[in-house]
Amino acid sequence: MKLYLKYLLKSFFLSATLLLPLLVGIYSLVEFFDKLDNVTRAKAPVYYLCVYLFLRLPEIFLDLWPLALSLAALLAFAFLARGGELLALRTLGFSPRKIIWPYVWTSLLLTIFFLGGLEMVLPKSAYEARFFWETRIRHKEPKGLLVKGKLYFRGIDSFLIGQVTSNDVRRLKDVVYAKVDSQGLPVQIIWAKEAFFKEKKWSFRKGILKDKERPPSWFEEKAMRLEFSPETVLVVKRTPRLQSLKDLWDQRNFLLKAELPALAAESEIAYRVFYPLLAPVLILWSLPALLLQRGKQALGKGITSGVIIIASVLGIFFLGKNLADVGYLSPLILQPLIWICMFFSGVIFLLKLRA
Repeated sequence: MKLYLKYLLKSFFLSATLLLPLLVGIYSLVEFFDKLDNVTRAKAPVYYLCVYLFLRLPEIFLDLWPLALSLAALLAFAFLARGGELLALRTLGFSPRKIIWPYVWTSLLLTIFFLGGLEMVLPKSAYEARFFWETRIRHKEPKGLLVKGKLYFRGIDSFLIGQVTSNDVRRLKDVVYAKVDSQGLPVQIIWAKEAFFKEKKWSFRKGILKDKERPPSWFEEKAMRLEFSPETVLVVKRTPRLQSLKDLWDQRNFLLKAELPALAAESEIAYRVFYPLLAPVLILWSLPALLLQRGKQALGKGITSGVIIIASVLGIFFLGKNLADVGYLSPLILQPLIWICMFFSGVIFLLKLRA
């Protein structure tokens, strides 16, 4: 690595090391006091809240990642500008592209590694955080178990096993339902391709029914009132945040084949991938605002302009996300499109920059 790259990136890494924990701490502190009332009303120990926030750390890092990296780059630039290093580099003939580019590519590489690590820990930690909150603080008793997308439920005199295909646990596939007697012996068994919950009933479709005293019979659809509903099956609902990207993609494909809406899965996939990747985009647009300032108040104006640009780009991204979430366009199209447009327009602007 060239000497000037080490010099530029050293301040960036130092700023990121200081700023990211600071923002995470502020975020956690706000949430701590926001949820403290729930803990005291439940008469639970306060350290339960600390455990909950610790389990939520991967989600907090996800929400803060692009903001923290872009502010760290802006802060590193401000330190260099205040010490006169940026002016010295420009005097030596370094173009804005040559000064800013290392921050962009470094943030891109860091984000790729971050996405890989996040995918390994986020679904599990998010589930554990919600499970801890519901069972330890809200004192709910778990009635179901979800393992790799498969639901296992044990009722008073029945059990059910099925693959969950919707986030609200209202659609299952490859379902086995059994009703048992007092000795635990099955008196009725249903094998069904699909099961849907509607109007307080479970509707089994394309399956086989086997009663204790009757031979097996085939049915196209059979509606039954069971002792459980989606609201009572699980303590923790299977929201998109609790699933891996692979599971979300498989769920999306299944829902599309069944001609069912897959908007929630698509939105989470797009957000988990492209929101962290905003970090290099924010850096690409905010650093020139500081680098090109002149005069006695250049540093203050540059920092202010950079922060405004960061807020504006984030606002554009979330506006696009909200439009996609209400169905104007698929999130897998709109969010990547916004990222591509902002990134490559920033690259073109930087390449043409000569001042």
